Amino acid sequence: MTLQKTIPFTPQAGAAPLVYDFQAWREIDIAQIPRLRFVYGDSFAAGYLSVTFAAPKTGKSLLALSEAIDATTGRGFLTGRTSEPRRVLYYNAEDDLAVIQGRVGAVLQVWGIPQSEIVGRLFPVSGVSAVNPIVLIKGEKGEICESAFLALADLIKREGITLAILDPLQDLSQSPETNEVFRALGGRIRALASDTGAAVGLVHHTRKPSPGIQPTLDDGRGGSALRGVARFNRLLVPMTEAEGAQAGVEDFRNYLRIGEAESNLAPPSSDRNRWFEKTGVMIANGENVATIRPWVWPEAFSGVTVNHACRVRAEIAARETPPRENSQADDWAGKVIAEVLGLDLGKKSEKARVATILKTWIESGVLAKEALPLGVNRKSVPCIIAGPNNPAEVEQ
Repeated sequence: MTLQKTIPFTPQAGAAPLVYDFQAWREIDIAQIPRLRFVYGDSFAAGYLSVTFAAPKTGKSLLALSEAIDATTGRGFLTGRTSEPRRVLYYNAEDDLAVIQGRVGAVLQVWGIPQSEIVGRLFPVSGVSAVNPIVLIKGEKGEICESAFLALADLIKREGITLAILDPLQDLSQSPETNEVFRALGGRIRALASDTGAAVGLVHHTRKPSPGIQPTLDDGRGGSALRGVARFNRLLVPMTEAEGAQAGVEDFRNYLRIGEAESNLAPPSSDRNRWFEKTGVMIANGENVATIRPWVWPEAFSGVTVNHACRVRAEIAARETPPRENSQADDWAGKVIAEVLGLDLGKKSEKARVATILKTWIESGVLAKEALPLGVNRKSVPCIIAGPNNPAEVEQ
């Protein structure tokens, strides 16, 4: 074993000790501690930095702009909670002004909002169309562009901006995407929020995930350094093909959800997730423009009563030949459920709902599976019969 030689520490000559203002606890009025003041939803608070992480093409810009308009109007069409109308800056460094204006028009059209509600309060700015696009950091070593921060601070204070959204962060930087760069940049943006009292939201890309691996908050470009300086972090998660099949949607690529934090990313059907659907809207200039709207994960048993279960069980029990378990069969048991509930099996989502109900009722004993000899050849075929669990008896 090789012993390493210890090098004695030699204090720097002439170095003066720093003075830190460390104070012991003194009795205070706990009731007077300032509370967080949320300016929009539960992820944007006055004086703090928030970061939304997402992979490219997830729908992050559509969500960011919709949130900007929701905050401006105070309608709460995304959050479900009305609030005081805000003055909002939305800076998009990727798209030209015509694209941004078209998206604004789509949001207004979907929610029936007159332009008068955003006139003078929403500041939609394109970094592509700007004469002097915003650059917050530059150079190999990550030199903070103080002139840009001073200009932003002046705008926020002068116009009374309460929420500023910068989308996306990578296009506001001319430095390498390293932990050191993003730590320095994030710290300066956090100071901008603190100094101006505005809520500042960043939209930031994640690295491309490996196939079959769900991204996490730590997958943001530049590592976890940026995440560490933000008060609030969110992750946009696109719907997977398997989730699309489970939900019975036509195209899973049109859906995304917000996972509030890596530690509490709930299962995809949990009401702790907020889902959104990307959709096209034909605006007044004749162009089809993408926007988003809230979407609710389909609850198979929403509106289904005990009476429905009793009727389905009774109808299946009364059949001389029990219906089949196979959804491809002409006499599928799901057709009985669809008829009782008034569902259209021609719609993918409703057929998936029927299949979930059938599976659940088999598991709970309302219905049961039994292989019966059917047809000329008396071949054993899986069928559905009335189960031992009679809801009518439970109801009495």
